[in-house]
Amino acid sequence: MESLPQVHRRGGQDEASERQVAPSGEPVSLAQEISALWGEHFTGREVGSEDDFFALGGNSLIGIKIIERVSQKYGVQLSVRDFYLAQTPTRVAELIEQGRAAT
Repeated sequence: MESLPQVHRRGGQDEASERQVAPSGEPVSLAQEISALWGEHFTGREVGSEDDFFALGGNSLIGIKIIERVSQKYGVQLSVRDFYLAQTPTRVAELIEQGRAAT
């Protein structure tokens, strides 16, 4: 598997305060958070962590909206190219983690 591209982190985000908790009380993984975020932009559809952005009907407008939400919520700026190459919530979560580690 090829390594993921570099991303840039914008300061000021507190990772612990951003984490969600499932009804069971267990922490929600970052990939699950990203899946839920994608679901908001795909007419409330349930999106799995390995679902492909383009197979779901993703387009440039939805991609830009998701990239902006990632930037706002996680403080990591993804390039459009990197987002499209990632294609799944799991890979986007990996990009976010890389961006956080880069700071």
